[in-house]
Amino acid sequence: MKVDTLTEDISTSLNAEGIRLLKGIFRNSKCMPKGRRWNFEDKMLALSLLKRSPKSYSFLQLLLPLPSRHTLQSILSTVHFAAGISAHVFGALQHSLQKMSDRDRCCCLLFDEISIGENVRFNQKLDCVEGFEDYGTERTCRIANHALLFMVRGLHRKWKQPVAYYFIRGSTKADLLVRFLNEGLGTCQNAGLQVVATVCDMGANNVKALKLLGAIRRKPFLNFQNRETVAVYDPPHLLKCTRNLFLKYDVQFQPELMHNQLPVTAKWEHILNVYRWDKNNIVRLFNKLNDAHLAPVAHDAMKVSLAAQVMSHTVGAGLNGVASHGKEHCSAFIVL
Repeated sequence: MKVDTLTEDISTSLNAEGIRLLKGIFRNSKCMPKGRRWNFEDKMLALSLLKRSPKSYSFLQLLLPLPSRHTLQSILSTVHFAAGISAHVFGALQHSLQKMSDRDRCCCLLFDEISIGENVRFNQKLDCVEGFEDYGTERTCRIANHALLFMVRGLHRKWKQPVAYYFIRGSTKADLLVRFLNEGLGTCQNAGLQVVATVCDMGANNVKALKLLGAIRRKPFLNFQNRETVAVYDPPHLLKCTRNLFLKYDVQFQPELMHNQLPVTAKWEHILNVYRWDKNNIVRLFNKLNDAHLAPVAHDAMKVSLAAQVMSHTVGAGLNGVASHGKEHCSAFIVL
C-alpha cells in the first residue's frame, strides 16, 4: 500500500512509462538479483535506456535495481534480423513516422562495407548454416568475408537506424550495389521517408555504382522514381584522400591567387621540414604532430584524426608564421 500511495502522489509529475519503471523498482528493491521479476513493459523500457546510453545504464544499475544486461539481451535474441532489408525495422519506422513532421522525415541513406573474418556456424534456432554470401533473397556457396550495411539518418532531427545488411565475398560489385541501392531507396520511400542524399566513401565500386545510377561530377544526382537524390562522398574520406594525394603530388597555384608574379607550389616537404625543425624546440608550434602524421603507414593511413590534424588551421597558421620569419617558404599550403 505504501508503494501505491507513493506512486499516486508523484503520478501527476511523471508520465506512464516513468510510473511503470518506478513501480518495478519498488517491487524488486528488496529482492535478491536472481529473485527479481520484470514484466515485458519493464524490460522494454530498460532496453530503451540501455540503447540510449550503455554507460549511464551501468551507472544506474549501481543505484537502482534494474534488469541485467543478460536479461535484456535475451529479448533481442528472440528477434531474428535476417540479411537484406529488415521488415521488423521498417515496421517500427513506419510507426515512429506517424508522429514525425515532413521536415523530420528528411534523411540520408548511408552505406559502407567492412572486412569480416571467414567463419561458418550452424544456427540451431533457424536450422541453417550461416557464414555464406547472403543477399537477403538469395544465398551462394561462397564463404563471405565482407559485410555491407545500410543506415538512414535524420537531417533535421537527430535519429539514425540501420535498415539492411548483406554478407558478400570480396568487395561488392558495382552492379550488385546498384541493385541494393534501388531496393533501399524504394523501401525507404514506401515507408514514408524522404531520402534526399546518399553518403558513401570513394571506393572504386561505390564510384562506379553511382555513375551507373546517373551521378556524375557535373551533376551528382540520382534520379530514382522521378526524385533527385544527391550523391555525397563521405567528408572524412575526402579529407584522407586529399592528404594522400598531397603526399604524392605538389599543388601549384596561379600567381593571381597568391598575389605573386610567379606560380607558387605547395609541397608536403614544406610541412615535413618545419616539423623536423619544430620537434627539437622546447615549446613547440605543432605539439600534436608526430611521425605518424607525416609518414602514415598501415592503420595510421586510415585514421581520419591524423589527416584532420595535419591539414588543420592550426598547422596552416603555424606554417604561415614560420614562413613570415623566413624559416621555410611554405605559405602556399595555407590556401589548401
